[in-house]
This record gives sequence, C-alpha cells and structure tokens, in this order.
Amino acid sequence: MLEKKKRGRPFDNKKMELLISTAKRLFSENGFERTTIDSIAEESGVTKMTIYNHFKSKEELFGATITNRIKKEFAFDIETLDPRNPSDGLMKIASRFILLIRKEEVLGTYRTMFSSALTHPKLCLEFFEKGPLEVHQQVAKYLQQCSKEGSLKITNIDISTSQFLSLFLGLDHIRCMLGLKKPTKKDDEQLIFKNVDFFIQASRN
Repeated sequence: MLEKKKRGRPFDNKKMELLISTAKRLFSENGFERTTIDSIAEESGVTKMTIYNHFKSKEELFGATITNRIKKEFAFDIETLDPRNPSDGLMKIASRFILLIRKEEVLGTYRTMFSSALTHPKLCLEFFEKGPLEVHQQVAKYLQQCSKEGSLKITNIDISTSQFLSLFLGLDHIRCMLGLKKPTKKDDEQLIFKNVDFFIQASRN
C-alpha cells in the first residue's frame, strides 16, 4: 500500500485509500495549482497535519496518486505472462496501456505536466518517475524474460521497451492529447494487434 511509516498515529489503509482517491479527483478536476492541501484534507476527512505526516509536500502527494493509478490500472502480475508466448503477453500489456492512455484523466494530467515543464520541474520529475518510468520498467521486466527464454531477440531492453510503447503514441494519441476525436474501441483493437505483430516480427529477425 502507499502508507509510509512516519511519525504520528497509525494511518489505516482505508483512510489512506480515501485520501489518495480524494487527492486524485481534486487534482484531476482542478489541476495541481488550484488544488490545496486544505481542500484535500477537508474532503477526505483528515487533518492537514496528518497529510504532512505522510507526505512532505503536495508534489509528493501528487506522485502518490500517480503510483496509485498505475497500480490499479496498469500493473500486472508478471508471473501470469508467459515469456515463451510474447504475442499473448504483449497483447495483454498493450491492451492495458491503451486503456490507460485513453482515459481523460490521464490525458489531462499529461497536458498539465507539459504546460508545467518550465515552472514546476520537481512536479514533472515526480510524475515522470511514478508514471511513465514505472510503466517502462514493468514492460522492460517482461521483455527481459522473453529475451532470456529466447522467444524474442533483444539486444537492448530499454531501447526495445521504448520502441514498443512508442508504437501507441502516434497520430491517434496526438489527437487525444489535443482533445480531438478519439479512436473507436475497434480502431484501438486493430492498432494493438498490428503493433504487437510488428514488434514481434522485428524482434525475431
């Protein structure tokens, strides 16, 4: 869980989950700048001091909401993905990745981060480490297993991971970022199938 062992009275998991979900909603609705620790404390029913006992800054709390989202909406049990069958494993990974990046809340967070790149570098670093980098590392672990099994020929895991994820960040993703028409579910299913097949073929030659 996201709870940190710090000073003060113990904070049970249900209260932590409520705090994180409240913060996630307020950040999504109001943006980082307009969301205050006071408002998060009031709506989650905890004190401001309690929040600071567990998170040293608003940036760190924001990072915890990103971690929470990744764990709930992308994280997978790597043991359930067969490295001897990368087509199936990568289809499952790609399906979760597409669902994640198509969510309006996620798109909104990316827009906020890009607009804050020059004014809030620490916030952007927190987002990068808790979001995109965590996704990258999870996919890299699976590709590493595939490479060890010999089901894929990969010489550089990090580069191959970036290449695989980048296949889903083309024109459709740019349209979504710009608030234009999103692809249909069928469009995304075809994109997943074609991209996974392309990556598999490229990684076996």
